[in-house]
Amino acid sequence: MKNILHIKLRTILGLACLVICILPTTRNISKSEAAEEFPASYPFISDWTSLPLSDMALINSYLAHIQDAAQTYYTERGEEVPTVSWYYVTLKELKADTQASNPTVHITFTLTPYTGAHDPVGVDEVTFAASYTGQISLLEYRRTEDPSVGIAPDELHHQAG
Repeated sequence: MKNILHIKLRTILGLACLVICILPTTRNISKSEAAEEFPASYPFISDWTSLPLSDMALINSYLAHIQDAAQTYYTERGEEVPTVSWYYVTLKELKADTQASNPTVHITFTLTPYTGAHDPVGVDEVTFAASYTGQISLLEYRRTEDPSVGIAPDELHHQAG
């Protein structure tokens, strides 16, 4: 009886040590800590199969245009040009004039450009116009959230004044 109790106690202690050693490396102990690293406002798609195929097709088709727009935006401001990867891009909105016989579609993407080891530089939005002839034009590129402050640049201006 004493041996059985001793074996059970060793097994429980061994499992507890295993859990203590393994879980921190997989970051499963503190989900709130992991959530703080990437706030919900930063789009991140680690599994493309979770997206509708049409969204993935648009992201893939426009990725070079998105990267060019980001490069121009950051270069004009004299900032380091960040990396834009498909897994940090989400489709935000598609709009078109339903009354037009050949409508131009406005496509807006939300993206999180990053530098270095995936350090976000902010949350940006880029909008393109896609004509019925296949012409793609950049309409707007703007920063919507600054990670160092955690709020939109417009809100920062209003709070400072």
